[in-house]
Amino acid sequence: MRRPPAGRSERVSRAHDILLLSGGADVERAVGAAAQAAGCRVVTCREASALEARLAERPASLALVDVDPQPRAALAQLAALGARFPRSRFVPLCSVLSSELLLDAMAAGARHCLVKSTLAAELPDVLRRLLKECEPAAPAGSVVTVLSTSGGCGATTIAINLGEELRRLEAGPVLLVDLDSHYGALAGFLGLTARFGTADVLAQPGAIDDQLVSSTAVAHADGLAALLGPACVDFSHPRELTWSRTDDLLAACGQAARFTVVDAPRIPRDAAAQLALGSVLTLVVFELSVTGVRCTRALLAALAERQVPGSCLLPVANRWQKRGAMLELDVAREALGGIEIARVANDYAGAIRAINLGQPVAQVAPRSPLRADIQALAARIHAPAAAGDVARRTVA
Repeated sequence: MRRPPAGRSERVSRAHDILLLSGGADVERAVGAAAQAAGCRVVTCREASALEARLAERPASLALVDVDPQPRAALAQLAALGARFPRSRFVPLCSVLSSELLLDAMAAGARHCLVKSTLAAELPDVLRRLLKECEPAAPAGSVVTVLSTSGGCGATTIAINLGEELRRLEAGPVLLVDLDSHYGALAGFLGLTARFGTADVLAQPGAIDDQLVSSTAVAHADGLAALLGPACVDFSHPRELTWSRTDDLLAACGQAARFTVVDAPRIPRDAAAQLALGSVLTLVVFELSVTGVRCTRALLAALAERQVPGSCLLPVANRWQKRGAMLELDVAREALGGIEIARVANDYAGAIRAINLGQPVAQVAPRSPLRADIQALAARIHAPAAAGDVARRTVA
């Protein structure tokens, strides 16, 4: 709880502390004066280990780092800190700012780079802007992953239309994330192009944050954007996906959008498990056929082996129809151990028309039974998130 307002120094909360790694008295005085002008308090760290300890206490911090006299070594250390504390903001301070040093600083994840002689003039405005980024984050959004059990089972169609229905329910930002290295169907379905995408975000040497995600995503409609996969960006030479940073990507997407729908066909089993563990629900899309059920059973077993709880997995029988099905829904349920199976109706004409026009089914075939089933999935995902928002507002 904050103390009652008194003098200016007492009005400054810990949320407005900035960290300084510097051994020079001149730099400390200049930073102190600029910080006071911006309404901040400076906490000076003499050693990098002390700065790291402070960042561990408050992962969303602003840190000024004096990179002299060995800027390359200091920036390498800063890059490591940026990867560990992605919500922190780092500003290198140097005596001479060359273009090479600036590029190295940006590669290390720095948000700004300042010359020491200009601190009095430039630092207050920089502090005011960056401190806003370090304020406590809003509650993280929900991530939903869509896995496919075989090529052509319709997972991308479900992912796109699920994102659209969540957008309509939420009236807020929804993000589609494409992790397909082979085809790039998501971009083709929505008629999108981009120079950068998911692979570029995952390859970022510094922090992966919501700003990076938002600036890389391409808008499709008001409140619906997409982070395109490698095959969408460059079909001839798709960039490899860096699966080791999946958790960082999901965390950044959770801050960038209220709901994130990940289209993840043909991905490694370990990566699928990592996505499922970071999602509120994972849809396992298959077709009602002997092969489809077998592949679904194998995928569910692989995820269970990797400690993914069955409660966050939902098999989805796509292109379901009342008559003429190769396999009945009850038979598939029994083959999968009696677990719940959702269904999405077969509406080939509506789905193809939506794809050809580059629009979600809700816009081109609003009464489609396919859309009605995806609406039910969206409502199932949206309801717990909305209830959580109400509970948070009530507590606040």
